[in-house]
This record gives sequence, C-alpha cells and structure tokens, in this order.
Amino acid sequence: MNSECRRRFFPALLSLLLVAVFSLAGCTNAEKAKAEHLSKGEAYLKDNRYQEASIEFRNALQIDDSLAAAHWGLARSYEGLTRFQEAFEEMKRVVELDPNNLEARIKLGNYYLGAGKGRSELIAEAEKLATDVLQKDPNNIEGHILYGSVLFAKGQKDEALAELNKAVSLDPKRIESYLSLARFYQVIADTAKAEETFKQAISINPNSPLAHTEYGKFLAQSNRIPEAEAELNKAVEVDPKNRNSRFVLASFYLVNKQLDKAEESYKALAAMEPDKPEGQAMLADFYASVNRLDEAASTYQAILAKTPDYSHGRYRLGEILLMKGDTQGAMAQIDEVLKKDQHDRQALMLRARLRTQTGQADNLKAAVEDLKEVLRQEPDSRPGLYFMAQANYALGLVDQARAFAGDLERRYPDYLPAKLMQVQINLASGDPKAAVSAASELLDRLDKTPPDRDNTPQLLTEIKQKAFLTRGTAYGQLKNYRAAEKDFLAARDVSPNSTEVYASLAALARAEKRQQDAIVFYENALAIDSTYTPALGGLIDIYAEQKDLSRAHARLDQVLNQNPNKAPLHYLKAQIYGFEKNSQGAEAELRKTLELDPNYLPAYSALGALFINTDQKDRAIAEYRKVLEMRPDNSTAYTLIGMLEDSRQNHAAAAENYRKALEKDPNSVIAANNLAWLYAVQRDLNGNLDEAVRLAQGVVQKNPNVASFIDTLGWIYYHKGLHAAAVDQLQKAVSVDEAAARKANLSPSPSYRYHLGMALKAKGDRPAARRELELALRLGEKVNFADAGEARKALSEL
Repeated sequence: MNSECRRRFFPALLSLLLVAVFSLAGCTNAEKAKAEHLSKGEAYLKDNRYQEASIEFRNALQIDDSLAAAHWGLARSYEGLTRFQEAFEEMKRVVELDPNNLEARIKLGNYYLGAGKGRSELIAEAEKLATDVLQKDPNNIEGHILYGSVLFAKGQKDEALAELNKAVSLDPKRIESYLSLARFYQVIADTAKAEETFKQAISINPNSPLAHTEYGKFLAQSNRIPEAEAELNKAVEVDPKNRNSRFVLASFYLVNKQLDKAEESYKALAAMEPDKPEGQAMLADFYASVNRLDEAASTYQAILAKTPDYSHGRYRLGEILLMKGDTQGAMAQIDEVLKKDQHDRQALMLRARLRTQTGQADNLKAAVEDLKEVLRQEPDSRPGLYFMAQANYALGLVDQARAFAGDLERRYPDYLPAKLMQVQINLASGDPKAAVSAASELLDRLDKTPPDRDNTPQLLTEIKQKAFLTRGTAYGQLKNYRAAEKDFLAARDVSPNSTEVYASLAALARAEKRQQDAIVFYENALAIDSTYTPALGGLIDIYAEQKDLSRAHARLDQVLNQNPNKAPLHYLKAQIYGFEKNSQGAEAELRKTLELDPNYLPAYSALGALFINTDQKDRAIAEYRKVLEMRPDNSTAYTLIGMLEDSRQNHAAAAENYRKALEKDPNSVIAANNLAWLYAVQRDLNGNLDEAVRLAQGVVQKNPNVASFIDTLGWIYYHKGLHAAAVDQLQKAVSVDEAAARKANLSPSPSYRYHLGMALKAKGDRPAARRELELALRLGEKVNFADAGEARKALSEL
C-alpha cells in the first residue's frame, strides 16, 4: 500500500473505529440506564412506593418503549396507585411484547372479567387469555382459576367449580387455591361451604397469615365480630412480620370504632420498618381518619424531613393541611410536587380541590382547567370525574355537573363520591325529598367504609361533611329546621375547621330570624379564616338589615387594616357604600378592588350596575366590555350589554349581544328570553317568529315557574296568531306572578294582565278581555305601566 493510500485509508479506518466505539458506548450506556431504572422501580414496588416506581419505569420506557419489563412494572405501579385503566392498558402492551409473561396474561384476563358483567366480548377476551396460558403451561394453577372464573361468568357454574377443584388438586398444599374456591362459594351464597373451605385452608397450613386473614374477613362480613377479631389476631400471631395481616387488623378495629386498639395496631405497623415512610404514612392516615389532624400533619412532616422525595407524603400532607384550613401550607406541598412534574395528576387534582373550596368563580374555573388536564391524561379517573362534577356544580353549571356525575355513575356505580354528586344534583334540581333519602343512604354506607389508598381519610371526611351539609340544606328547604340544624352540627363535628359549615349554620339562623345566632356563627367562621368573604358579606347584610352600617364599616375595617391589599375586602367595602347610596365611595372602592386585582370580575359587574343605577349606561357598557377583554367567553357580560342596549332602544345591538351570549353559553336563559322577545316585537331584526318560539319554548321548558319567561312565550304566540295557545300561556304567567306577589307581599304585574287581555280580545272572548284590561289599568295606577295607553285603546274597542 503506497503512502498516499495509507494517508487516505488510516483516517477513514480511524473514523470507523471511533464511530463503532461511541456507538457501542451509547448502547452500553442505554442498556445500563434501562437496567438501573428497572432495578430502582422494582425496589420501589417492593416498598409499595408506587408513584416513585412509576417514574422509574417511565424513564426506562423513554429509552426503549418496547421494553416489556418496564411496561409490566408500570402496570403494577398503576395498580398500586388505583389507576386501573392505565394498568389495564400497560398489561395489554406487556401481553403484546412478551408471550412468556403468563402472570400478565392472567391479570389481564381478570381485568376483562371485572369489566365484563354480561359483556360477552370481554368474557371472550378473558377466555382467550386463560386458554393461551393453559396451552403454554397446562398445570398453571392461576390459569385454571382464571378459566374457572370465565366459566362462571358464562353461567357454567358446575364446570367452573370443577376447574377450581382442578387448581386445588394440582397443589393440595397451596393455600391461595383454597381461598379462591372459598370465594366462589361466597359468590354463590353457600356460606357453609365457604366457611368449610376457609377452615380446610387453615388446617393445611395453620401458620398461614393469609388464610387466617381471609377467614377473618369472611367472619367480619358475616357480622361475627368477636370471631373475626380473634382470627385476624391469629394471623398476626402466626407471622408478626406480615404487614398485610397487621394492616387488615388495624382497619378492622378502625371500622368497628375500637380506636385505641386501632392506634396500637397502626403503631405496630409503623414500627416494623421505622426507616421506611410507608408504615409511618399508615399511622398518619389513621390519625387523619379520626380527625386528629395535628398528629397526622406532624407525622407526615417528620416523614418528609427524612424522605423529601416521598411524593405520596406530599399529597397526603397537602390534603390534611387543606382539612385544617391551612390553604397556604397545602399549596406549598402542591408546588413542591409540580416543580418536579408540572403535569402530575394527583397534585393537579389537589390544587383543583383547594381552588374549589374557595367558592370563587375564577378559582373554580382554574380548577376546571386543572381537571381537564387530569382527565386528558386519564379519561376514566374516578376522582377526576368527581371533582370535575363538583367544580361545575359549584359554578352553577348543573347540566355539566350532571353529565360528569352520569359518567361517574355509569363507570363506577359503587363509587361513594358518585353517590354524593347524585345527592347534590337532586337538591339542585328542586327535589329536596330525594336529596334527603339519597344522603341518608350515603351516610349509612360511609359509616361502614374503611379508608384505603383510593378512599383516603380526607376524601371520606369531605364526602361525609358534604353529605351532612346537603341533607341539612334539603331539610331547610322542607322547613324542617331542627333536622337541618342537627345535620349542620354533625358536619361541624366531622370538619370543625370548615368555614362552609358555619356559613350554613348562619344561613339557617337567618332563615329563622335568629340574627344574633347568625352573627355568632359568622364570627366562628371568621375565627378560622379572618378574610372569609361569605361570612363578612353575611355580617354586612345583617347590619344593613338592622340599619347599623357604622357597625358594618367597623367590622370590615378591622379586617382591612390587617389585610389592606386583599381585593375582595375592598369589594365588600363598596357594598356597604352601596347600601348607604354613596355612589362616590362605592366607585372608589371598586376601583381599588380592580387596582389590586385587575381580573376580579365581580367588581366590573358591580361598577356596571352602579353606572346603570346612576343612569350612566355608556360607562356601564364600557365596564362590561372590559370584562369581555379578559373573559371573551363570559356570556353574562354579553347579556348585560344586550340589556343596556335594549334599554337605549338600540335593538339591533341588543340582539347581536344576546346572540353572542348564546354562542358562549347556550343555556343562558335570560339572553334567550330577551332575544325571543325582540324577534317578536321588533320585526325588522334578523329573526322570525318561528325562531322566537323555539327560543322561548326552550327557556320555559328549563324554567317552568318563572312568570316573565312564560309571559314571553305567550306574547310570541299572540304575535304569531296562535291565540288559544297564547291565552293558555298568559294565564299561567298571571297565576305564577300572583303567587309570587302574595309571597313577597307585593302587587302583581299589570303587564301580564294586559297581555292576557289582548290575547283574549284576539280570541274573541270580549267579557274576559275587558275584565283583564280593566284590572291591568287598576294595577298600573301603582306603578309605571308603559302600556297603559294601548290598554285603554283596546278597551275602547270592546
């Protein structure tokens, strides 16, 4: 080889060698990284640190998405986190990638069976997996148990029993097979045979903690409490190091209200591995479940001081601080988690819960955005659907809340939060009797439900509190004030630091004209949160009713002096000036509110209302335009602008704004009603009577007891020439209006009588028409009756 060739050849060879070396190094490093992530993930799984395990397995999959072992680890992590839909998806991926992972096939088959419930296609999938396992390993015991379950799901009870007995015969000393057989007998309600099988398992291995534990659960379910306690203690006695047996015993004591024994058992569980956070976390959760929140919080704080990366601990501490009313501390825990992963679902869910508890519209909307991200990642998330329903319910969007609650009920019919949503929706739908019944059933179930990873103590406490509050509110609507008070006090016992409970007690006291008691309850709420605006607002209303506005100023100034930069407080100050008819003072405070928080929408609305009351419609419209600059989807602002334009006879502009309101929110009934009216009485607009009828009918269907809406529909029928239908609707409007007027000690509307008289005249019923028009004119003497001239003219024609 000549020198020129060597000069060309050796650099090329060197380059190839370098590429090969670096490629091999890259492969080696990638393989090493995957192995490290898998090893760490498995270690976390062993310690039940499912969140941390899931992160490690996901890291491995970012390197190699076809790594079956990582998908398998992730599936088990998701199971531990009760994210079952994702566990199911990961198991399907494992089955695709690893034909030899029979355990994954068995687990996946059980998932299909769990979701089957009569769905033949899912049972067929489970049968395929069971058959596949048994073809690969004819003596696979769990394979035979799965196949037996498939046969039972297909209604072949005898064949299922034979298959389970086959599993037992393959290893007559395997305890788990007997337990599966015992559960089969439980399902078919043969309790005697079930108990016989449990005892058989124990006779085969008297030192099996699993056998004693499962038999103890059976006895507890049979309400044989002393025997259950003895059996569960026996499970701990035969294997003092078995964590599951100790946990079941502790849960048994908790459910049966033997709290001293429960605490002793949870402490023993924590002492088993004092340097690991999981046992200590169980003790903390016990304290939380019995409302010893300070001890729960301090236990989690101690855990996190030792193990700052324990994500589950931060979630739980955040929940507990939220229960204590320490929203700032709860948000600090959420922020710590989101710093590491801004899409962390549990942190987003907790932040949404925190925002929902404030009750403020902006926070509720922000909560909805958090929950959208949660449901984007996990569409079937049970808590995600529940809190989304709650947030929409708090926003007053009952139809949206009902939709999410319906999804929850369909997918998880036994999920307790779904039951709560149904209670709340019954109440919102105007059925307090159904709300009382459903709430009573829910509270009974809550008393029998132990906390677990899915139903945390805080979630169960929150559901119980809301169930008592909702039932109390329903009793209040039924005028059963003593039952309402009893429920509100029960809610207070459940959550002594809940400002909402005291606000409910105050509202009840006000309904009974017990103003001094209401003041005490509002002050109780303010002792928990000195800036709690519902309580401050309630106090201001009471002092305004008592014509003691100087006291209202003094109470609010006391809080403002300590919190001068809180926008809602200045908003309340503006309300006091409003009661005093001090428009200058009110405007100044509303401007201060917006200076502190330019996004505080109620202040813009209040400014608009102030300008309307002082006949400054241009300025009012300008304020509502500012609302739309920040919230282009705010249908209320469009509706208010439409009403202002309507009052200025700018009918085209009014109609345009009503249409925009309906584009943003099709359920905006005021916009729909007013637009229908304009289409009927202003024929030059781009609408017609058919469209007016459609809009008005939709409004009345949703609000059948609002006189003004019924009147709109009747008047449209009149303009359309449907006089009989018009009379029918207008008579309803008059009836509803009179009932409301009597209740409020006011005079009925002359306009509704006038409309009815005109419809009767057009129908040809002259005596009835005369009667209604004369009554309209008499009623109109007390108010500004704009149609008085038309009524006199019509009367002269009769």
